[in-house]
Amino acid sequence: DRIIDVSSQTFGGAVKELVVACGFGSKRADEITDALLEHEKTITTCIGNGIAVPHDRIDIKVPHILAFGRCKDGLLEETTDEYKNIRYIMLMLSANGERSYLNTLAEVVRTLQRETIIESLDHAHALSNLQEKVLDIFAPEEKKIQGSDNEINKFFIEEACKIAHASGCSTVMLFDGANLDGIEIEEMFEDLKVVITAPKSSGINTCATNAQIIVPLNANSTHWLYEFRSAILLGLSRDIIKHDEKVCCIGCNSPNGVFDTIFIIDVQREFRPIFSSQTQFLTKNIKPEVLERVLTIASEISSEGREGKPVGCLFVIGDVAKIMAFSKPLVLNPFFGYEEEDRNILNPFMDETIKEFSLIDGAFVIRGDGVIESAGTLINTSDHNIVMPSGFGTRHAAAASISWAAECIAIAVSESTHRVTLFQNGQMLPIVKKD
Repeated sequence: DRIIDVSSQTFGGAVKELVVACGFGSKRADEITDALLEHEKTITTCIGNGIAVPHDRIDIKVPHILAFGRCKDGLLEETTDEYKNIRYIMLMLSANGERSYLNTLAEVVRTLQRETIIESLDHAHALSNLQEKVLDIFAPEEKKIQGSDNEINKFFIEEACKIAHASGCSTVMLFDGANLDGIEIEEMFEDLKVVITAPKSSGINTCATNAQIIVPLNANSTHWLYEFRSAILLGLSRDIIKHDEKVCCIGCNSPNGVFDTIFIIDVQREFRPIFSSQTQFLTKNIKPEVLERVLTIASEISSEGREGKPVGCLFVIGDVAKIMAFSKPLVLNPFFGYEEEDRNILNPFMDETIKEFSLIDGAFVIRGDGVIESAGTLINTSDHNIVMPSGFGTRHAAAASISWAAECIAIAVSESTHRVTLFQNGQMLPIVKKD
């Protein structure tokens, strides 16, 4: 009953219909709608392709309330093309103080930005079909299919399990792309920890109660070492993977969803130089989800560039007071004066802003909780006897130096090679390479 065809021809009217569909009375609905529209004046919630995701925090007893509306004829009375072309509106209301607010909002936006998702909604002509599609997307039911490819994957997993045990692995990592439906992963791997890299919105059926999900940085990469490395890096940041583990990585690089690659990675040998302490990857003041979001945006910048041109940029994450001791502004700070939640990198509506400001010389300085303190910042440190490989320029040298001097993490995007490189303790770790 919260998935509806809206009748209003204005954005405000459509939003109010969705608020009412959430069960709020007339007076409360007016108050919530006014707050949503006021927020819209600060930053648009349009995410492109005819979709808007208005959102706000309100006084409710549940973590989130979602509603979905279809505007069959667009919003004809709106004056700007951005709102006139809206076809779908996803309303998200969250409880005051709900800690998962930005993460949930980001997941909703990422899901609705997938072209295949919108195509499926466009083909749902009747309202009942639309409701079924939306529920399939945001609450997928388990579906099992069988076939020869599944039998091959089952055999591959059985053999990989033997290799993992023989190599002393405690974790197995499966990469999205292979067909896992109908395969009882938990039974097959028994005492091994299972990690799956896949978009949360993919609806993948793991059949494993202990499986962890990691969203990949570059899901379509054919550079397997970078893909494996970046996934393990995210696992380390979330404490899913430990510093002293060996991980058996199983990948699928074929369009038919059949496994074809096995890697064994010794985490200590691969990642030891960038650990902040003997057993800890991240410094305590950096949230894992912040690092993950910065890496994702950096990966998108490296592959997309800006307006068809390659872009290089630098992100520095950590204790702002320490970082600012080694930096100074190159331009007036474009983030000054905004509310912290509006300039938090976990806010999905910051993506385009960050990508636009990536054209400015200098670094983004980001607090460990995700709040962007400045852009266009000059990093000014001594080299601390850091030796860079040939071919790396001043941006990477600055990243290495600040990561050592300020005990932070720096992420550099190369304009020439499109690689994304992470620096900590003055050490570098290439993690994304453009195909």
